[in-house]
Amino acid sequence: MTRRGWYERKEIQKVTTDWVKMNCGSLTKREIELLQIIHDRKLVRRDHLEVISPSYRYIEKNRTQIINRAIGKLFTKLCIDKVHEEQKIGRGSLPCIVAIDKAGAIVLDVPHRRRITHEKRIIKGETYTFRQLPNYTRHVNGINKVEVDTINICEESGGKILSWRHEYGRSFKWENEKITLIPDVVATIEINGNPFDFYIEYDTGTEDRRGSKKFPTIKKKILKYKAWEQSDLWQKDFNKFPTILFITEDKSNKGSRIKYFNKKCEEMGLDGYGIYHESYTNFFKSLVQMV
Repeated sequence: MTRRGWYERKEIQKVTTDWVKMNCGSLTKREIELLQIIHDRKLVRRDHLEVISPSYRYIEKNRTQIINRAIGKLFTKLCIDKVHEEQKIGRGSLPCIVAIDKAGAIVLDVPHRRRITHEKRIIKGETYTFRQLPNYTRHVNGINKVEVDTINICEESGGKILSWRHEYGRSFKWENEKITLIPDVVATIEINGNPFDFYIEYDTGTEDRRGSKKFPTIKKKILKYKAWEQSDLWQKDFNKFPTILFITEDKSNKGSRIKYFNKKCEEMGLDGYGIYHESYTNFFKSLVQMV
């Protein structure tokens, strides 16, 4: 539900290019960078945004206050929308989650897609706006947290992220069948001067819940990766077929999802690793030592 002050802004029925030119001309390069980061990730939690944004990451003093001011400015100018996740009573509030709004889409010259839905209700004669996050919020938050963890690992080890592409999909034909492969992330990092390429498949554990031994969704993904590997089309982007990281939140059935993924990758001759999200940092640190 709307909180007075936090969501206070003048709503415009139709945001046009002319309106944006008149009202958003004062945006800084750093604020436009935020817009691009938010757009590329659909939704971003504020604490993740602080680390993902190169311009804010290295601010040593009052970083949270500074980025909150930028978020407030972008929200007021209709460049972004924002909302908090529902939190259990007694646990305090989580950082806000932001998404591109109409003016922000015009600034970036991209189509606008509303991520945070609005529902207006009249209560005791006053109009309130209820904001709702989409059902894929948990998945996006997980991917963004993995990015934050990877940035921190690179910072500690003297490495750097060369490329981090979200949903960089490829469609191709294999054995007369059209296949579309869309990894959650396609990334390249550099450690000790050596590149390391990898795909990320993030799993919240909501798919294939009925069977603890058969995971058709996971199997289908692995088969797509195998077809992509055999097509040799990946060689346009990489010298070596990337490692596949299957990162899951699900710990049910004694890690059966991870065991299944690892077994299928081994059977298919793919370099793939299934890991729990909470173990990602330690696993990735050990992995990059071998680069």
